Amino acid sequence: MTIALIFLLLAASLGSYLAVGFLRGTPPPAAGVMLGLVHGVIGAAGLLELFVALGSVHHLATYGLSGFGTGAEVLLCLAILLGLVVAIPAWTGKRPSGLVVGAHASAAITALVLVIAIVILR
Repeated sequence: MTIALIFLLLAASLGSYLAVGFLRGTPPPAAGVMLGLVHGVIGAAGLLELFVALGSVHHLATYGLSGFGTGAEVLLCLAILLGLVVAIPAWTGKRPSGLVVGAHASAAITALVLVIAIVILR
């Protein structure tokens, strides 16, 4: 579970850097688009690790955390789908929709908080 948290924290750090550039309104250079790809790959690796970690943890209900893992997985899947919606205009050099970027960040941050709660409370 800790490995999943590390992957997700790294993806969140890269996403924060990308979000600052988005909020400033400056288009990302070619390295920024590649950084977005790395951000997505690390986030997807975190989701896969979360699937593996939650498959081997059967005692979360004892701590009242049984829905946290499922909620985090669903929200991370949603964040990945929204991330792809953000990436399509970015790859073509257009500015992605602020609503979609905000929804992507909200889903990812909420899932990250759930994973942090699982790691701390178990």
